[in-house]
Amino acid sequence: MKKILFTLGLLGVFTLSASAEYLGGFIYNGATTPGGGYTTAVATKQGSATCKNILYIVSVGDCSVRAAMKNGGIKSLAGYDVHRENIIGFQTITTKAWGN
Repeated sequence: MKKILFTLGLLGVFTLSASAEYLGGFIYNGATTPGGGYTTAVATKQGSATCKNILYIVSVGDCSVRAAMKNGGIKSLAGYDVHRENIIGFQTITTKAWGN
């Protein structure tokens, strides 16, 4: 009985942490969410930055907007989006920025 309660509690924690900050889905999530900074300027450059998360325990990489701007050679940000793909706790987050 204790093992079952522990397993259900652990699954509950993972499920809550998966949906607390963004569109969640512990089993699968493939959502792109709007970032910000949208302007009417024509963007000529695009950059992206990626980081990975394993079972919400270990995270590696830099998926910040600044890293995406640096990778694309962008000096003036026109906008950015964040794409999250999660398959049973193995998550990849990609930030795509565009501008000039």
